[in-house]
Formats: sequence, C-alpha cells, structure tokens
Amino acid sequence: MLKTILAPLALSLALAGAAHATGKIELTDENTAKVRQVLTKQGYEVAKIKLEDGMYEAYAKKDGQRYEVYLNADFVVVETRED
Repeated sequence: MLKTILAPLALSLALAGAAHATGKIELTDENTAKVRQVLTKQGYEVAKIKLEDGMYEAYAKKDGQRYEVYLNADFVVVETRED
C-alpha cells in the first residue's frame, strides 16, 4: 500500500517542480539588456552576448581581465571563466 501512495506522490512533486521551472531562454533585446544590467552592476564591461548550452554567455572585461560569464534563465551568474 505504501508503494501505491508514494509513486503518485513522487510524480505529483516532480510535475509541480517542472511547472515552476523557468521558460525557454531566448536572446531578445529585452533579455540582452537584462544580462548587460546584471553584469554592469557587478563591475563588468559587456562586449557580446549569445546563447550557449541553454544559458546566456557574455563576453566581458573586469579589472583588465577578459571573462566568459554564463547566466541562467533567471539572469543569475552560474559560471565565470577567464578568457
């Protein structure tokens, strides 16, 4: 009986999480402006923005060093690489 309760419960939780997931990432003027805004506040000078592996990828400079900065669909920096 426990299996018959847990399986539907697990499925419901998985579906609820998917429903709250952020939508498709698109490179629109609005999204590009948001990426620039977020990175500028962090001290970056943004040169170019593109999509890479389902994330925003920005080529930017900070303190004379070049970086590739990756942001998720919520415009949160998830990875930074020196270029």
